[in-house]
Amino acid sequence: MNKKDLALPKYQMVKDYVLSQIENREFTKDDRIPSESEFSKLLDVSSITVRKALSELVNEGVIYRVRGKGSFVASQADASEKTSTSNLVAFVISGVDLYDSSYMQIMRGIQSFLGQHGCKLIIEFVENDFEQERELILGLIQTELRGLLIYSSDPEAAKGYLGEVRKKSIPFVMLDRSPSGYPVNVVTCNNHDGAYEAVEYLIQQGHHRIGFAAYDYHLSPEVDRYNGYCNAMSNASIPIPDSLLFLDKELDYAELASLIQNRELTALFCANDKRALEVIEQLTTLDIRIPEQISLMGFDDFESSKFAKVALSTVKQYFDVLGYESAKLLFEITEGSSYGNKKVMLPTSLVIRDTIKPPQG
Repeated sequence: MNKKDLALPKYQMVKDYVLSQIENREFTKDDRIPSESEFSKLLDVSSITVRKALSELVNEGVIYRVRGKGSFVASQADASEKTSTSNLVAFVISGVDLYDSSYMQIMRGIQSFLGQHGCKLIIEFVENDFEQERELILGLIQTELRGLLIYSSDPEAAKGYLGEVRKKSIPFVMLDRSPSGYPVNVVTCNNHDGAYEAVEYLIQQGHHRIGFAAYDYHLSPEVDRYNGYCNAMSNASIPIPDSLLFLDKELDYAELASLIQNRELTALFCANDKRALEVIEQLTTLDIRIPEQISLMGFDDFESSKFAKVALSTVKQYFDVLGYESAKLLFEITEGSSYGNKKVMLPTSLVIRDTIKPPQG
């Protein structure tokens, strides 16, 4: 599955076609639109795909159905009545490096979905200040919102304000990370399996002394990636000495270099690209050769990763799809077509560049 397929589902193509025909007045109020079979032939998609697209358009008030006769364009008044009171979505993004392009990709994905559904997006940045994040959320829920998208710096602490959001009956979806033991709607990548695949690849290259370096170990994605690392090692019957686990925010690079020089560590799986890029910088200043002395694997595939001193091998997650699917889930919740709490996991893919080679000797 390529990125393009992930970013634009086929049913969305059908929806976009209908919406464009209405916008161009090819279809007007009470006009009958093509049938499922006609759309299937016209757009070369399955009838199941067409049915899903038309069902969403009915839920959004764009079209209506008459049993035995087909689907028809709703009046603008009918469509606006359904959405006029709540066409505003707020995205709160907290505790991040605002210069990293991955967050721009998330926002682009969100706007891509909301723009197709007549919703407007408010973006609120909070930089490493949870109290400010809390106050911002509590302020936003006093306004007229369709829903909230939340990328929290501290999901565990967020449990406090999430209770207030629920009291206001405002739908919300969390992105990337979520609190433990507290059911929420969340969209994230498949962190466990992505990490498992990465470590399995290192093992296949002949590495057995593989370490794990965290960055923000209190966050659920890093815990999932750590568990993926452990399970890949366990299933290959490779023990994990405590000396190869680096779970603290601060990494002792002198100690790390010593382990590498003594051949106690031949590969390092980093919980994210931020950590991996920092490792490349620090180890090269200590005259450690990458990948000759140590192989490195990251997670995320930041734009800068391919341009590092040694191009970083990593696990790619699709940030634009993360944004798109989060907005889509929020929309489904507000439309009443999603019930209960959902955890949506998106696929990852392995990207091999220059930081990995079989161990020497």
